[in-house]
Amino acid sequence: MEYQKHQQLWKVPMCEKHPIHEELKEIFRQALREPNPKKRRQLRLEGIRRTLAAPSELFWKPKPESEMNQLLYEEACFQAWDYLERKVHGEIRGKKRAEEKAYDPDKGDGSPITLWNKTCEKKYKGLLKIQPQRHVTPIDYKTGKPKDMDDFAAPSKRQSIDELLVKIQTIIEDDSEGVYQKTYVRKNPPPPITCQAVLLAIVNHAINGEKWTLDSLAMEFNTPKGTMRGAFENKLKSLLSKMQDFLD
Repeated sequence: MEYQKHQQLWKVPMCEKHPIHEELKEIFRQALREPNPKKRRQLRLEGIRRTLAAPSELFWKPKPESEMNQLLYEEACFQAWDYLERKVHGEIRGKKRAEEKAYDPDKGDGSPITLWNKTCEKKYKGLLKIQPQRHVTPIDYKTGKPKDMDDFAAPSKRQSIDELLVKIQTIIEDDSEGVYQKTYVRKNPPPPITCQAVLLAIVNHAINGEKWTLDSLAMEFNTPKGTMRGAFENKLKSLLSKMQDFLD
């Protein structure tokens, strides 16, 4: 018996030594065994909630962090959480039924944290490949002239993440060009939901160290998940990208 336990221990990936990994897997195993659709969904939502509350050090981040592109990392995080939630419920592409495509911790994806880490790393590296390297020929977009290289702080002197988030929050609140207030996630039915309100909610969650997903934002703003996902792809993502101009 002890030998079997020892063998099972060695089967656990080195990245899943923290007990939360197995706890999360067991919740999703229970969901797969649950015949009642309502209870099955409740178990999966509980698994997602517990994953969101897991220790932050278990989640992947680019190394070294001092050279991380914060905006691209945030976008990769958004996409990873969105994919994880859809995968949990089987709401991903494929010809099989949703239940057949739903996340199964024993089919090679590892724990939900491991799946999130793999997805986030893949998304981040993909975004880096298509993102223009702004520092190669730095341009001041107000004058059209090259920037003074002294404007670029060394990694050790860069603003902390908290300071950056506060700066982003101020940019969104001030909305000097009225872009965030006049762009809508949903205009009807009233009350309208502006991109400014959603972006501020995202920043506030980040400042408070709270994890969030597009689906959790949809619940927060009482709007369909598809509406929030569509707005992110068609509006919010481009607004986040343009914000880099103000941060330079």
